[in-house]
Amino acid sequence: MGGDVKKDFKLIIDNEDPGGMSAADAGIKDEVQRFPLFGLSVGSFLQVIAMEQQTCIMEVYLNANHWGHFCFVEGELHDAVYGDLSGETAAMEMISWENVRLNIKQILNTSSVVRKIDKNLMLLLMEGSRRRDEVHERNTRPGREEEAEDQDDIEVTAAEAERAKLNACLNIMSKDMDEALMAASISNVSEGKVMASYQAAPETAEAFLRLTRYLTNAFNENTSNQLGDHMILDLKDRQTLVVLMIGDHQWCIVFKNDKCTLGLLRNIILPKVIRAFNEMNRG
Repeated sequence: MGGDVKKDFKLIIDNEDPGGMSAADAGIKDEVQRFPLFGLSVGSFLQVIAMEQQTCIMEVYLNANHWGHFCFVEGELHDAVYGDLSGETAAMEMISWENVRLNIKQILNTSSVVRKIDKNLMLLLMEGSRRRDEVHERNTRPGREEEAEDQDDIEVTAAEAERAKLNACLNIMSKDMDEALMAASISNVSEGKVMASYQAAPETAEAFLRLTRYLTNAFNENTSNQLGDHMILDLKDRQTLVVLMIGDHQWCIVFKNDKCTLGLLRNIILPKVIRAFNEMNRG
């Protein structure tokens, strides 16, 4: 996509075409002047840019050895660069950085922008959060774990705890979406169980699970393509069904698309819900 971009961004410090962008050439040694926005997390600011549908370069600086940039066109993440890495690989390296310095540059013309990232920002943020949690768990896991006296009871307790967390996540979603949310459910795909639901009949949630399994098998058996990590279905009466595959879980959300946009759900509401779930797991 090309052409001049006239939409301004209130925090833009410099204007620059992406072809000439080079943090090293600009003098990264003066980090305070070079990166005037500080004390922020990369993930939170990425969501702001996506929500505002901005076209810009977001430079991030963690320290002298760790810095790079993200490229947005109309709120969609097109590329990222970190050292010798680019695209999704570079984005995943930087996306969980905390307390970074930032600089925003407006892209004056998008004709030279090549899209290297197809996955939507929400899924990248959730994957980054999952990786961060895994690292935290490895670093804090005791050297010797106590053996359970009754393994069955522990498994039941763990399942109930997970169910409670997932229900809490759906409650957060319902408060943020209000009357736009028609129904939602979270299922464990490998076990074929509905773990949590909001205004969704059990048979409906199970039907969504069967639909995903059917489509997955159909694509695997009859085509060279495979399903990705989400599906979007247009329903009657101005309703939309979004199906997300997150690890072993399938999230199904039915909402009124005249009261909540798909972009708001994907870029703001769902990342907030997933962060809450991760915080509960850390607790």
